[in-house]
Amino acid sequence: MKISYNWLQKYFDKELPNAHDLAGLINSHVFEIESEQRISDKSGKNIDVVYDVKVLPDRAHYALCHKGIAREVRAITGQNIKPEMLDPKSLANTFSIDKNVAQVKVDVQDKKLCRRYIARRIDGVTIGGSPTWLSEKLEAVDSRSINSIVDATNYIMLDCGQPLHAFDADKVVGGITVRLAKKGEKIELLPERVLVDGVWSEKPRKLELGDTDLVIADDEGPLAIAGVKGGKRAEISTTTKNIILESANFHPVSVRRTSTRLNVRNDSSKRFENEIVPELAEMAMSHVTALMVEMSSGAKVGEVTDIFSAPTKQWTVSVGTDFISDKLGTKVSADQFREVLKRYDCEVKVGSGKGDVFSIIPPLDRLDLKIPEDFVDEVARVNGYDNLSPVLPPELPAKFASNVKDNSTFYWSEKVKNVLVNQGFSETLLYSLVAKGFYEITYPLASDKAFLRETIVAKMKEVLVANTLNADLLGVSVVKIFEIGKVFTKDGEKTMLCIGVKNVKKSKKKEADILKETLSEIEKVLSVKIEAKIDPKVADNIVEIDFGAMISKLTSGSSDELDFEALPRDQRYHPFSLYPFITRDIAVFVPKDIVGDGIWKTIKHGIQDMGAADLLVRDSLFDVFEKDGKVSYAYRLVFQSYKKTLTDDEVNKIMEKVYSEVRGKGWEVR
Repeated sequence: MKISYNWLQKYFDKELPNAHDLAGLINSHVFEIESEQRISDKSGKNIDVVYDVKVLPDRAHYALCHKGIAREVRAITGQNIKPEMLDPKSLANTFSIDKNVAQVKVDVQDKKLCRRYIARRIDGVTIGGSPTWLSEKLEAVDSRSINSIVDATNYIMLDCGQPLHAFDADKVVGGITVRLAKKGEKIELLPERVLVDGVWSEKPRKLELGDTDLVIADDEGPLAIAGVKGGKRAEISTTTKNIILESANFHPVSVRRTSTRLNVRNDSSKRFENEIVPELAEMAMSHVTALMVEMSSGAKVGEVTDIFSAPTKQWTVSVGTDFISDKLGTKVSADQFREVLKRYDCEVKVGSGKGDVFSIIPPLDRLDLKIPEDFVDEVARVNGYDNLSPVLPPELPAKFASNVKDNSTFYWSEKVKNVLVNQGFSETLLYSLVAKGFYEITYPLASDKAFLRETIVAKMKEVLVANTLNADLLGVSVVKIFEIGKVFTKDGEKTMLCIGVKNVKKSKKKEADILKETLSEIEKVLSVKIEAKIDPKVADNIVEIDFGAMISKLTSGSSDELDFEALPRDQRYHPFSLYPFITRDIAVFVPKDIVGDGIWKTIKHGIQDMGAADLLVRDSLFDVFEKDGKVSYAYRLVFQSYKKTLTDDEVNKIMEKVYSEVRGKGWEVR
């Protein structure tokens, strides 16, 4: 889900944390931020930042929109959202109803699959290009601007999460009927717009429907596939004068079944199949009407037809602060809990909360808040997972403990991991979904993730190359990684150990020799002979071993022997920069009596004088030699920004200052 920082800001009176800091807060409290993209104007000035937010299905019903993310930002930061931004009737008074505009006739034949259908006719609309502010907002989040009517429906969907559709009213014959399609009935969909070599083209598509597909129809046949995609027959065009707006709610299973069977997946179907509440449809209709009237000053708005057959039933959850404290392992007071509930618009029933237990009424669209454990997660997220104290669970009573057996694979995996880490290896977790394999995925997310992997080797090769390219940033001369993971061959599921080594530069010790030494250390710990060949024809720097078979005859020890230790509290995760790094080497000739510390202080002073101390992310002394009574010290400097892509010119200016500092000491720069 693409989310605009500027779009989020319109929900708040006070200024939000800067875009990068806000991304860090969202990333650590609720959703993974997969990328940050800076949007610039024609002059190169940054005007916005767009986040690619990974919204998982458990929160998709409210968070696949800017409003949902804004509510999370409020909970995390404590800042208040403007009241009118959450009021479903805030825009209803910005337009008036014209009694002369005909009310749309609607017949919902299947009220189980269509839980709400709101229709409204608007006459005298103006079709044209959207205002700059609207087209810029859409294009910032990769939604192409089409025309003022279509853009308005897309904008409201991206803002509040409710898909909308507009029909050309003069192309609709009779009234609107929501029904199941007749077997063999056909529809021509709105053309898909595809970007090819920087040019948008339209791809028409005709489909044959089945009798389980819900459609929006008129007296002549289907106009749209409910919740999935509109048809071409009532398409909005430059000649459109009158429109019928649709804001509806369809059953998630029905939408998913139809969109999957027809292979038509889009923003609309994604939201419906993750279940949005029917109450959202009314607010979206008011907002999109107000926006269209703003863009078409002469438009006349008709009354809505609202067939609401399945309102969301309100529910109550009883949760105690003692329960939350027990689950989190830290004391949560009643006041702290009330503050969290307030930030998430949860209502506390009058009279509850006097003791330990609160009776809570969640917002209707928070379908993920159904049981007490859900509120434990909300408290933990707002307070910050990193603020939770590590507390071991109570020991099992002896009568139960005697029946619990340690997992052999886990035990020996940890033993082997310890050996590899001590040898300088890092663990990696690679994708189990690949481009080729024995077992195929029915509905793959992408062509390169269509099969279960049969081996780890192929991906290990890719990761070794990628890490080699970043060796300077990582500060390594040899890339050494491993994975203990599952593979899926025609013989079944197996646990494999894959170890990879790659020299960044020529080294005295060959990669194959490093692997042999590593396997020897593993053999000592396991007391087994590892039958593994390092095959130069396949990869002389990677070895893959059937780990499950290797440990099958070993007796597992107790997990207590593994000596797990908690990380110190000051060792916290720091996100890596998404921008490329630049490397510079500097060698300095100095008299013998000058020690390395003095040279490094001089180099560092030059960097600090340029205000670039935060750009130096890694440094190392990689070479020292003596010649003609002088000593040469060679340093490698790695520069990287968290805010932008550094240019060679910027880094060159920093280095010129460093050279000046070094020469000022009377030393020679090589």
